[in-house]
Amino acid sequence: MKQMTALIKVSDTTLKRYENFGLLPKIRKTAGGQRRYQEIHRQAFLTIRKLLQGFEITTAYELMRLALAGEFSQSYWLIAQAQKQLVADEEALRRNRTFILSLPQEHLAQQRLRIGELAKLAQVETSAIRYWEERGLLISQRGENGYRYYEEEEIKKTLIITSLRKTIYAIEEIKELLANKEPETIQKLKHHFLETKAKIDEKLAKQLEGIAAFMIYCTMLKEN
Repeated sequence: MKQMTALIKVSDTTLKRYENFGLLPKIRKTAGGQRRYQEIHRQAFLTIRKLLQGFEITTAYELMRLALAGEFSQSYWLIAQAQKQLVADEEALRRNRTFILSLPQEHLAQQRLRIGELAKLAQVETSAIRYWEERGLLISQRGENGYRYYEEEEIKKTLIITSLRKTIYAIEEIKELLANKEPETIQKLKHHFLETKAKIDEKLAKQLEGIAAFMIYCTMLKEN
């Protein structure tokens, strides 16, 4: 075990946890109870570490269990599903970037909306809009009939908040962003999108590294 922990640079506790979770091929033990690892175990450990860098923990663990059970096709489809989600995230980011960065230059067709109308446009619940208003992100006007109305600037803010909440921004970060003057806001938005795109690109690269290691591991299992 000491040799294996030194080789793959993890603790013996981590190795035992992988074994207890049923992620590894059966490990032979000596009469004295010492573990004896083989090359396939080394590849299993390396594969787990690579998968965890690009996939969710539950996905990485499920892939290892499926491979060990000989369910290779099922594991490949699980990878395809995770990659499909990453593609969807990247496409959504591109759509949001194009949409949001065009808002300052464009006048909206709807320049005054009631809360229900705004919620429908932004595809959120009215409770979300009320919450954002309570947190100081939006300002409504009260009409003579007592209804809440949102002017064009607040409509644009709502659309920005909705898009950013689908990525990495927290409420307080969005509040600070919207408080800036327009040129500063646009610059921060551009930086946000570049930063998020870089993270998605990095995740894709990590996934591909994990997939490469996983395919080697699957081949070894098939030949074992």
